[in-house]
Amino acid sequence: MKIHIDIPDYDGDGLDVIWDAGSRYAIHVDDGYVCITANKEGFISLAKQMLYMAHNDLPAGSHVHLDSFFTKMDNQEYELVIGKEL
Repeated sequence: MKIHIDIPDYDGDGLDVIWDAGSRYAIHVDDGYVCITANKEGFISLAKQMLYMAHNDLPAGSHVHLDSFFTKMDNQEYELVIGKEL
């Protein structure tokens, strides 16, 4: 299977947040592990966001709080933040 996606270029004026309508995810932390579950749109959107951050020359420490854009699934206690290492 081949999937073609367009990743926007970083323009230096804030990070783009890439998400598809209907994206949902949840984070659970239990006994020393972190589990991320998502619907199809959520997994695709998370992958696109990570590719955007990997393939652009972002300033160190750049990050995005995805809870502002994605719909969290029920009973989620943790926020998802994706960032570029310092």
